[in-house]
Amino acid sequence: MLRALDALDELEAAAVKLIRAELAAGPVVDGLIADPLTEGTRLDLLCFVDTMATDLLAVLGRGDMVRRLVAEAPPGGARDALAEHLARS
Repeated sequence: MLRALDALDELEAAAVKLIRAELAAGPVVDGLIADPLTEGTRLDLLCFVDTMATDLLAVLGRGDMVRRLVAEAPPGGARDALAEHLARS
């Protein structure tokens, strides 16, 4: 049981790290995603995975923290997409 709880803690930390990194690099990520050379790369998964990470954090009671990160983030597609996802949740 303790291993499962430790794994959940690690998953939570990874989700926070993903959201922070994506929001901080928002304009760069937007440019890379728009580049045809990156089509089919792991960048295409960010839009899917960041919403999963956001939902996980909301379930773990960290939804307010995610909302604060989104509100403080520089303009970008990631910020807009996460704000929209949070509004629908």
